[in-house]
Amino acid sequence: MTPPDVRPVRPGLPPVALWLLTAAVSALLATAVPVRAQAPGPSDSIPRYDLDSLVVSVLGAPTRVGRSAYPVSVAGRQDLREGKTGMFLEEALQGLPGVQVQNRFNYAVGERVIIRGFGSRSQFGVRGIHVVVDGIPATLPDGQSTLDHVDIGSLGRVEAMRGPASALYGNASGGVLRFETEIPSGVPIRQEATVVGGSHGLLRLQSSTTGTVGETGYRVNINRMAFDGYRTIPTATALGPAGTSYGRAERLHANARLEQAFAGGRLGFTMNHMDLDAENPGSIRLDSLRANPHGIFVPAYIPNGTRKEVQQTQFGFTWNGPVGGLTAEAAAYGLTRDFLNPLPGDVVDVDRRSGGARLMLGGATAGDGFTLDLRGGLDADVQNDDRREYSNNAGNPGTLRQNQTETVKSLGLFLTTTVALQDRVSLLGGLRYDASRFEVQDLFPAAPTNPDDSGQRDMNSFSPTVGVHVEVTPEIGVYANYATSYETPTTVELGNREDGSGGFNPDLDPQTGRTFEGGVRGTVRDRVSYEVGVFNTRLENELIPFENASLRTFYRNAGASTRKGVEAVVWVRLHDLARVQGSYSYTKARFEEYVLRTGENLAGKRVPGVAPQQLQGSVRVGPSQWYVEFGAEYTDEIPVNDTNAAEFAESYTLFGVRVGGNALRVGRLEVSPFAGVQNLTDETYVSSVAVNAFGSRFYEPGPGRTFYLGGTVAISR
Repeated sequence: MTPPDVRPVRPGLPPVALWLLTAAVSALLATAVPVRAQAPGPSDSIPRYDLDSLVVSVLGAPTRVGRSAYPVSVAGRQDLREGKTGMFLEEALQGLPGVQVQNRFNYAVGERVIIRGFGSRSQFGVRGIHVVVDGIPATLPDGQSTLDHVDIGSLGRVEAMRGPASALYGNASGGVLRFETEIPSGVPIRQEATVVGGSHGLLRLQSSTTGTVGETGYRVNINRMAFDGYRTIPTATALGPAGTSYGRAERLHANARLEQAFAGGRLGFTMNHMDLDAENPGSIRLDSLRANPHGIFVPAYIPNGTRKEVQQTQFGFTWNGPVGGLTAEAAAYGLTRDFLNPLPGDVVDVDRRSGGARLMLGGATAGDGFTLDLRGGLDADVQNDDRREYSNNAGNPGTLRQNQTETVKSLGLFLTTTVALQDRVSLLGGLRYDASRFEVQDLFPAAPTNPDDSGQRDMNSFSPTVGVHVEVTPEIGVYANYATSYETPTTVELGNREDGSGGFNPDLDPQTGRTFEGGVRGTVRDRVSYEVGVFNTRLENELIPFENASLRTFYRNAGASTRKGVEAVVWVRLHDLARVQGSYSYTKARFEEYVLRTGENLAGKRVPGVAPQQLQGSVRVGPSQWYVEFGAEYTDEIPVNDTNAAEFAESYTLFGVRVGGNALRVGRLEVSPFAGVQNLTDETYVSSVAVNAFGSRFYEPGPGRTFYLGGTVAISR
């Protein structure tokens, strides 16, 4: 069999097929007939083509998207779940402008989520982006986020703020993702059962029980997922003959959400538990990619039994309501997370405990021609990690290398104000102060050859922001803002020291940035919504990962880097039978000041992990009870290391189609069948990259053509 051609593709325009899709959107703009804006129904479906009707909470106070001084995108239940597997976060974030998801299809490390280049360095989980799930932060005090516990199959809404938001959220806020579970059903009890099966052993079983009794709404979901993986071992090993798959994952997820009227407001309780066991097939070299595009670099991964075992339990309370003439919002949460993570270079064993609280007070007052909304509050969080690192003995802990307790305490004080003038001009200003203390207790016995590396580091920051939105006409608005970002190194980034010593790296500093942006958004004859924005971000001390011969990941600061770009999105609705949407993002990410220890100057080099261009589009046809949706995605080539010397991951185009029905009546039952094909043309492509990996193991290949089939059966009473 002849190996596939994996020639590099020069940066440039997307392929003809996607330009045809774009042309179709343009033609529809000219021929569309007016439609009425529809309010969200019981399923919380979001009419994304009517921006001005959408109210979001991601900016701290209820804000209409069409009047926001900041770029915000919203996805509702239809966009998140209809006809989708519920297996990957990528499905929930598709089509959001400025948001790139590099899906490794590897549950041991998760998907890399990037907003305007923030998060591109993440080797696992999410970095540089603040994440909130049902009002409870999924971003820990040290800035790292893990999304293993997000039940994608029960989401009802996602809000995304693109660009820095440290003045609103503090640490790790190059962008914000706010996930919300679907609202409880309005009937006393509704039972749903979902089954999804597909290629590579994909199987997802979900039970959802929901309803409203009096003033109490509830939802309980139990979700079990299995995936065999599509990566294969190219040579015979102890695991089996050549062709044996490696990348298996199993996850059990349970969550419960309860909402109740309480003390004049609304009390919410959330609890979830997740148990994940996943093999890590890792990244491969270019020669391996060309020989076997779904292979594994055996020496680094198979002998080391690379995988992740995680058990996590989280609970949280939220309450909002009136207090002394003001509006109050309060939240408190607790988390336990225990994980064992054999890697090519070592075995990491961490027991984590974390918790925190948030309180915000505010209110609005109206005067002659203006409305003032003023809100202030505080966040207090603590994180405690008992960390042990061992040599890797065939996937099991060997010699103890590191034993320390790491504690992070953070306090954030914030104040935001919004002023609306004559209902045409909206001004927003915010200021936040964050204080974080990182403490480490070295538990190795002190000796002349092993000094006590205990200590602490304090990292503090003021983060201001200011923005304005002007309604030029009832159909057109313009906005501009100045925003800042602040991101501390995580405990992992501080604790991984290249000289092998314990404690925290004294030379690794927080990453800070400032952004100027502006844009225009509007509607055309109440049938089309669009938004176009430009931005310019400068970062100081950008945090960059790298590996050495030990195959462990370490971190260093780049002097300065910039991100300049354009984002555009358009939604069109035709009659009640067709919807078209498309988004385009361009990000020019370059180092401005960056000199390696070898003396090599990397000024002008592209920041690795960031695709300069991404274009997505979809066409959906069908009435409310059935649909056919065709989607396409173009992703530009991606640099893989700081020097840009290695061959870039080539650009690619993916096509997919999904079909299904909604709530078809079969006696007392509601049946919603669906099916889909992903990577329709069986493209060979690199779905993600491992930035600065040692031994040129930069490339993480995506799967070929895959199929899935599923359905939901529901009964209400």
